[in-house]
Amino acid sequence: MSRMQTTRLRESHAPLPRRAKIVDAEYQVIARPTAWRRVLAALTAIFWAAAIGFAVPQIWNAAVQIGAFFAEG
Repeated sequence: MSRMQTTRLRESHAPLPRRAKIVDAEYQVIARPTAWRRVLAALTAIFWAAAIGFAVPQIWNAAVQIGAFFAEG
């Protein structure tokens, strides 16, 4: 079974047409994510992966040194 595509909505502040039916609020369809947003999301993911990748060895080294300090005493 295929997944139904959701439509993201945003409130519109434009004036209503004369014969518009008011349901609850005024909405307009938001455009799909652009290629730029996908590139930005990918770059953000790469940044955080690199930041975590560089931080983990430093944290591991600090934990080993703290463990060695308490093991001596």
